[in-house]
Amino acid sequence: MAAADEHIQGEYRFLPQEHVVFGVGSLARLAGEIERIGGARALIITGSSLATKTDVVANVTEALGTYYAGTFDGIRQHAPGSGVVQATEAARAIAADVLVSVGGGSPIDATKAVALALAQESGVFLPQIAIPTTLSAAEFSHLVGVTNEERRAKTGFADTRVAPRIVILDARLTLPTPLRLWLSSGIRSLDHAVETLYAAGAHPISDVLALEAIRRLFAELPRCMEHPDDLDVRTELQLAAWMSFFGEVNTPMGLSHNLGRRMGATYNVPHGITSCITLPHVMRYLVHQATPQLAAIARALQLSEAGPSDIDAALIAADAVSDLIGRLGLPRHLSEVGVGEGDLHDIALATVGDSPQLAEVEQLLARML
Repeated sequence: MAAADEHIQGEYRFLPQEHVVFGVGSLARLAGEIERIGGARALIITGSSLATKTDVVANVTEALGTYYAGTFDGIRQHAPGSGVVQATEAARAIAADVLVSVGGGSPIDATKAVALALAQESGVFLPQIAIPTTLSAAEFSHLVGVTNEERRAKTGFADTRVAPRIVILDARLTLPTPLRLWLSSGIRSLDHAVETLYAAGAHPISDVLALEAIRRLFAELPRCMEHPDDLDVRTELQLAAWMSFFGEVNTPMGLSHNLGRRMGATYNVPHGITSCITLPHVMRYLVHQATPQLAAIARALQLSEAGPSDIDAALIAADAVSDLIGRLGLPRHLSEVGVGEGDLHDIALATVGDSPQLAEVEQLLARML
């Protein structure tokens, strides 16, 4: 009989996320969701562009009806800490009992941080209803990134209690999102899916969904670029983003995300763009460590060049990701976003510390220039 440690073993943890409503027109379910969870006073947390340059926040306000209590629209890219403090004060001032985040990863993460700050005072975590307008998939996560403005660096925490309780995916609300931001956040989802596959441990459910997310993202992102107003395509992409980060509490993020986190806030680069630059190179860097996982991508995509060799298939998968990013017209080099050779050591040091891996990561970053 084989020893126990020779058999597949693992565990799966669920986030306290109880309801995902998806499809065009699903925003109409918002008031009913608040009633269902016993809320009465909802604060919208969002950014100024969505609030003042689009009708998205106005539509959310209308959907809230009598549950609407106020809006805080001061969340900026990378969720600066000062915005979190101000949003917390706004929630306290109106005695909000539900937080409604509207936008991309920054408002959603900021709302998680607000929930924690309020809970530290009251002991109660207010429920968040997340209404995303990008494909960052932050709404399916318990991870939080907030920018320390003095250090121009991302800090954060992980707490399952701040994961959005409810998510509403309504593709109509994504139409005002700039196409470059929308497509690049799709590459962020691709990054989630790829890193899910080679995360440590056994995670068979997440692996299946990650491969399906990759397949859908490869099919639908180019289609969306050609037909940006197609709501069915956008819905497919929202579902792919969900699949890419399904049960992420079980699959810690890897090197591509960590590099992006270190350069995003410091150099003011959106995280979707950092994934465009880092992901193909990290895949090539890990080709010998995560060969079967990366090879599975090429085979899931049915890439004709992927022959019997797993190493070759893994490299072809990395090339296919780079090619997709190029076809979408998105940046593939650090020099395109203002990061130069003189910055590489600091990024590598912030990512892996003064470790034996430092020189390798610095060389990896040099290939991204």
